[in-house]
Amino acid sequence: MQRALLAASAVEAFFLLALLGYGPLYLHQTFHASDVLSSMAAAAPTLAMFLGSTWWGHRLSRLGTRRVAYIGIGGYFAAGLVIFLASGAWMYIIGLMASTLFTSALAPATLTMLTVGGGDMGRRLAGRLKWQSSGWLLGGLVSGYAASIAPRGFADLEAGLALLMVIPALLMWKAPDFLEITPPSAERASGATGLTILLVLPFFLAYAGNEGFFTNFGLYLHALAIPTTWVGWSASISTALGWGIASHIGRWADRFGGKALLMRVLIAYTVMYLAMSLARSEIIVIIAFSVPLYPLLNIGIQRAVAESLPARLHGGAMGLINGASGLATTGGSLVMGTMNNFLGPYSMPWTAVALVLSGLVLAQLLYRSNRGAHPSNT
Repeated sequence: MQRALLAASAVEAFFLLALLGYGPLYLHQTFHASDVLSSMAAAAPTLAMFLGSTWWGHRLSRLGTRRVAYIGIGGYFAAGLVIFLASGAWMYIIGLMASTLFTSALAPATLTMLTVGGGDMGRRLAGRLKWQSSGWLLGGLVSGYAASIAPRGFADLEAGLALLMVIPALLMWKAPDFLEITPPSAERASGATGLTILLVLPFFLAYAGNEGFFTNFGLYLHALAIPTTWVGWSASISTALGWGIASHIGRWADRFGGKALLMRVLIAYTVMYLAMSLARSEIIVIIAFSVPLYPLLNIGIQRAVAESLPARLHGGAMGLINGASGLATTGGSLVMGTMNNFLGPYSMPWTAVALVLSGLVLAQLLYRSNRGAHPSNT
């Protein structure tokens, strides 16, 4: 079952990279949507991701991992169908938002499977990163080409990826749930949710800045008269580098802890967006955006929260992290789209600086008073 879920994560990564990287541009070019409405191509489904991930994560212990994973896979079938059949911007946005309420079940199931064992969870999370990186790498190479060769290329690609989910679905058909998790009491769950929210806040702000910029990167390059295929190439370069250092990231997370890793990557993100904001060379912007910081951010927060909570609470916590990713992308995408619309493209990297720097300051305050790890997860 673990291998089936990891394979599903690779397809999911491919699907989401194309969706968030080229969805806004697809609406802008195909349906002549405004910049603000085009940004909803990423903002609407990621808002649904926040709601869905939080919901499914807290119900994982009652429904079982296999059942929740199947719900997520079924959601991707629906999402691919919506993108393929959409005849207008609003049909695309509303249909994708509805299907994402179900696709968002897949990540909490997979992350819970990888973190409940404690020990070297950083290495297990890095293993998932390699599967995801394969999807991101192919997505970066293929999605830009598909979007450029035909008006329907993006929609056809997403429909095909949804059909690929048949493979992990078949692999899981007779697999038992990997672990029976005892549902926590309401009092403990409430306290854990409050702690998780505090731990996730710095990540939320940094993620809003990074994903908000990424989802509008196609519009940013388009405004600067740079070929939009560089969205995919930049993502591919970053992913290839991330894949190469994945094993090291896992060891760093297990050695230093998730909170220390997260603090370091927030500093690196601040420097990266400052360089992009001050540069007037398009090449510097593309090179900076290709630095593989994204995997460190994700593994850092997953390990930081998992090491702070007992295993029985990981389902809800991982759902909250994935949901926070969706909500941060929604807010960040809308903020970036609005800034671009009113102040121009150069305002976007500066907005990312402000969001990431806010996350760094908050992390300094929160993590200094909460450095411990739960005994069962070290």
